[in-house]
Amino acid sequence: MRSLLSIVVSSLFLFSCNTSPNKTVEDDAPRLVVFISIDQWHRDLLKRYQEHYTGGFKTIWEDSRFYGNAYHDHSATLTGPGHSVLLTGAYPAKTGITGNYFYDRQAGEEKYCVADSHNQVVGSAGALDKAGVSPKHLLVPTVGDLLKQANPQSKVFSVSGKDRSGILMGGKEADGVYWYDKSKGELVTSSFYEEQLAEFIQSYNTTNPVDNYNPKAWRRLKPESFYLEHTRQDLFAGEYLIDNKNFPYQLAPKSSDDTSFYSMVSRTPFADQYILDAAQYIIKTQDLGQDANPDLLAIGLSATDYVGHTWGPYSQEALDHMLRLDQFLGQFFRVLKQRFGDDVVIALSADHGVQPLPEYQAQQGKDARRVPKMQLIDDIRAIESWLRQEFELQKPLVEMKEERYPFFYPQATLAQKRRFVEEAEKLEYINRVVISDELAMNDKISQYVAKTHYQPRSRDIYFVFKENYLVSRSLGTTHGSIYAYDQQVPIVLMGADFKPEQVSKTVSTTDIAPTLAKLLGIEYQGFDGDLLP
Repeated sequence: MRSLLSIVVSSLFLFSCNTSPNKTVEDDAPRLVVFISIDQWHRDLLKRYQEHYTGGFKTIWEDSRFYGNAYHDHSATLTGPGHSVLLTGAYPAKTGITGNYFYDRQAGEEKYCVADSHNQVVGSAGALDKAGVSPKHLLVPTVGDLLKQANPQSKVFSVSGKDRSGILMGGKEADGVYWYDKSKGELVTSSFYEEQLAEFIQSYNTTNPVDNYNPKAWRRLKPESFYLEHTRQDLFAGEYLIDNKNFPYQLAPKSSDDTSFYSMVSRTPFADQYILDAAQYIIKTQDLGQDANPDLLAIGLSATDYVGHTWGPYSQEALDHMLRLDQFLGQFFRVLKQRFGDDVVIALSADHGVQPLPEYQAQQGKDARRVPKMQLIDDIRAIESWLRQEFELQKPLVEMKEERYPFFYPQATLAQKRRFVEEAEKLEYINRVVISDELAMNDKISQYVAKTHYQPRSRDIYFVFKENYLVSRSLGTTHGSIYAYDQQVPIVLMGADFKPEQVSKTVSTTDIAPTLAKLLGIEYQGFDGDLLP
């Protein structure tokens, strides 16, 4: 049961929307819509190993409407912003989720994208001793929110491997939002949704503990020769090594009170298996799709992201994960088909892609480099220092808030700002510098940034690094750029309404939400995207 405060906040949220959904739901709407986000699922991961898939990914190639030229056409290719886009159909500039973290200008501090000090994380034993979360920072409704407003009898659930993906897909009106907690090894929620964890989820935590997914070791699914043929050498330069080794990864607890497995399992395929099993459990126990009111279930599979960050997308670990996820999804699709026949729609996409390890890109002959983050900070400070002298300023021209958010001092003139841009663009790893004063420019890079910029939660200066230059961590890899390896993701639609075909037209991830809303009979004018062709 939600708290009174949560109910009031949710009500204000829905009624403050300047565009409301149609109050009716079409009779021919599918009984259940299942949306699956595979975190860090670049399109190439689906294409590269196509001939080796035998399960869910094979089904996608053979039985779906597949959009191979789909993009997150904005600059915030990160988990928080990406998931805020998928089921709202709005760019981060409108969702307000401008990063996994953002600098709140009014509060003068950095905030996590789903942080909420007025709510608590709730597990089977009650409130957890950790920072609270909720969808309070999300400024627009999700498809689930619109469905609940149009038809309160419809059920909306979200389950994920991460809090921010589950929350930002579930929205503010969901009947339940759950995610995997790496410290407890169980599904948890926020007191925004439930003061106490729902009994059926407590039962799942008891009867289906994540310990059941502990195979003692994560071993290759196929012979090592297969991986050497289709990926790169293991123990590759730039990998973030776990216990300084490679396969097999030992997952067994070192003692009865050792909970490190709960965190380590997130970096393995078995975390996604756990979430898919939880999704099946929710469908069954909550009778989703069992009456005339259409229901919605959002699923966030997060292990691809953890694996990619650690070893890179073309590692042996990433290939093994894809092969196993192919099997898990195949089993999940079969369950849905058996239970609902043609009365279910399955959609899949991703919050972002990922840059390959720059060491691997360099091996492939590309101009690729790993640049320490502190080099950027030091270079900015050096430029700022001599420009301060040039302009005879008493205060810094540029200030780095929290060491990561660059702002101009309030009295800076446009000429001074452009002078900073001129110098910063001379840095060898910088492609462009975009400032918030000039987001109306018509070039593509400025447009990408403009779709991300929400003034109360955004910086003044955006550094667009050169393609294949990773200005971030010293090991592993990441995402967040405007390049195809971060922007291009699959969009998949499966169901009776979708003839299997490969669509070559370029589309946006903002097109997913309006397409699903139309299927559910919801008319809403607030989407940035269009219907998928």
